[in-house]
Amino acid sequence: MYHYYYKSLCFFANDYLSDSDAAQDVVQDVFTQVWDNMPEVSEPSKLQAYLYAMVRNRCLNRIRTQQNLHKYQTNEMQEIAWDDDESVRIVKAEVLREIMASIEKLPERAQEVFKLSYLTQLREQEIADRLNISVNSVKTHKKRAKSILKDELRHLFSLISIFHL
Repeated sequence: MYHYYYKSLCFFANDYLSDSDAAQDVVQDVFTQVWDNMPEVSEPSKLQAYLYAMVRNRCLNRIRTQQNLHKYQTNEMQEIAWDDDESVRIVKAEVLREIMASIEKLPERAQEVFKLSYLTQLREQEIADRLNISVNSVKTHKKRAKSILKDELRHLFSLISIFHL
């Protein structure tokens, strides 16, 4: 349960908090609470909704206590109802989780180059210097990683374009 939902819940929490460390703290707290109250979560089919609701509520509580609520103070947010916007956040978090899982499956060097290029946004020469390889090797690893990810994530292209990920 933890390994399956952790990353997507972190993406989801980060949408609220815009702070990845705080998002990870919230998700850790939620899993601790779920672990302590396992008998309450008797239906696995409702587990996903339960986890997302708990993370959302923890994030909103954190925002309130940090006095950042002025960004979020609307009548809709005060009532904390599930709406289309909430569904979009969940879908985005799940898509990002799947993308990150696919990146983790890449061959080691291709994964390193891909992360440094697209997640850390280093230039090819910087990557080559950091990994002690040629710029042509960096280009080859990037091309290989993109090709693998394109094939593996083809089923997500429509969602990625809809949500502008």
